[in-house]
Amino acid sequence: MIERLGIVVLAMVALTGAAQPEDGFRPTPEEQKRYELMSQSEAWFLKSLAGPREIVDGQRLDPKLQYYFEERRRRTPEQVQRGLATFLDPQARIVTRERLAREWALFTKVTAPMHAVEDRKIDGRGGPIPIRIYTPKTGPGEPLPLLVYFHGGGWLYSGIDATDRFARLVANEARAIVMSVDYRLAPEHLWPASNDDGEDAFLWARANAKRLGSEPELVAVGGDSAGGHISLNISLRQIAARRPTPAYQLLYYTSSDFAEADESYRLFEEGYGLDATFRAFMIDTVFPGELLKQATQELNGASFAGMPATIAVSAGFDMLRDSSRRLTEQLTKAGVPAMYLNYPTLAHGFLQWSAVVADAERASVDTARLFGTAIRSRAALLRQQARGRE
Repeated sequence: MIERLGIVVLAMVALTGAAQPEDGFRPTPEEQKRYELMSQSEAWFLKSLAGPREIVDGQRLDPKLQYYFEERRRRTPEQVQRGLATFLDPQARIVTRERLAREWALFTKVTAPMHAVEDRKIDGRGGPIPIRIYTPKTGPGEPLPLLVYFHGGGWLYSGIDATDRFARLVANEARAIVMSVDYRLAPEHLWPASNDDGEDAFLWARANAKRLGSEPELVAVGGDSAGGHISLNISLRQIAARRPTPAYQLLYYTSSDFAEADESYRLFEEGYGLDATFRAFMIDTVFPGELLKQATQELNGASFAGMPATIAVSAGFDMLRDSSRRLTEQLTKAGVPAMYLNYPTLAHGFLQWSAVVADAERASVDTARLFGTAIRSRAALLRQQARGRE
C-alpha cells in the first residue's frame, strides 16, 4: 500500500544550473515516490480522503488537493511557526527555498523542448538581475509576443528554477517568448526592490525585443501571486512616467491590495495553502514599518485608466479569489479590456500542480493559449487603429 503523503524537509539538491532546451529537473528517489503517490487515480484519492468532499461557496475542491491539504492541516501551530522562522535565518532559508523550488518543479507538467533557452544577467538599479529566456519552436513568420514573467512566493521564495517548467508550458502553448525574472527577495531585500527589478527587466525586454525575436509593442508582463502584483506595479509606473505600457497583463491569483474584508478571505483564510498565518508573517517580513502603507497606497490610490488589457485568473479555494475578481471589475470600470476566469475546484498555487491535477493542467494550458491568442488579436487591433489615424 502506498503510504499517505508526509510533509518532510528534503535534502538540499541543486537544480540544474545550465539552461537547456529540454527540461533538466531530475527527482530524487523520495521525490519520485511522492510524485507517484500524487499521480494515483482520482478514484484512489476519493477513497483515501480523511473526510467528506469539501464543498465551500458552491465549489467542490479537487480530491487530490483536498488530500494534500488534509495532510498539511496535521501540522501543529508550533511546526508552522518553526517553518516560517527558517526565512529569518540565512542558512536555513537556503534549504527552505531549495525545498520549495523543487516541489514546485516536481508537480508541474513537462512540455516539449524549447528551440532555445538562454540564461543571462542584465543590469538593474540594485545590481545584476538573473533572467532566463525561453524561445519555443515555431515556424517562420511574424515576431513572437514576449511575456516578462514574475514568479510568486510571497516575495520570500521561488525563482527561475522553480517556475522553469511552467515558463516552458506558456512558451509552447502561447507560442510566445517567455523571459523569467529572478527578482530580489525578502528579507534580504525589502519592498520595493522586487518592483525595481521588475521594471528594469521590463524596460530591458522592450529595448532588446527585436534581438530576441519580438517587437517592443508585443512585450507583455505577467506573474502569479506576488509576481502579478509586481506586474501591476510595472504598468502603473510606465503610465506615471508617460512611457509605453506593457502590451498585455497575464495575472494568476493576484491581489491589487491587502484587504481582509473579502468573503473569500473569511472562507479560505486557513487550510488551503495560502493562509492568514503565512500572510501575516509575509507582511511583517517584506513590508515592515511604513512600507505596507506605501505599497497599499501605490495601488489603491492609483487610477487604472490606461492600464494594459488583462487576463486575471483565480482559484475557487483561494483567499485572493474575490480580490482578483474585484481587480477585473476595477479595470473594466476604468475602460480597460479585462477578462476574469475562476477555476472553482482549484486552490492558490495551482500552476505548480499541472502534472498531477487534471483541472490544474487544463487551467494552465487554456490560459496560456488564451493569452497567446489575445495578445495577437490586441496587437492587430491596435495596428488597425493606428492605420486608421494616418
